Amino acid sequence: MTTGYWSENGPIAREHYSKGQELGREEGRREGRVSILLEILANRGIPLSDADIKYITFYGNSTKIDTWADRCLTVASAEELFAKN
Repeated sequence: MTTGYWSENGPIAREHYSKGQELGREEGRREGRVSILLEILANRGIPLSDADIKYITFYGNSTKIDTWADRCLTVASAEELFAKN
């Protein structure tokens, strides 16, 4: 075990560990929101292509997911979900 500033309990390690934890929590929340969004769309019978699912899953940032979440209860198609208006 290393001692001093670079040890596993040192300030640099604690800072990076905390940042990693927060990034992991943010990613987990995003994945959960994506999962719920896809489930709502499926339950409403909105057909999504594999490309649509991939786009939502891998390219949906927080702003896009918020927009899609607002729309998912009223749209009739994936085109409406992704509309840029």
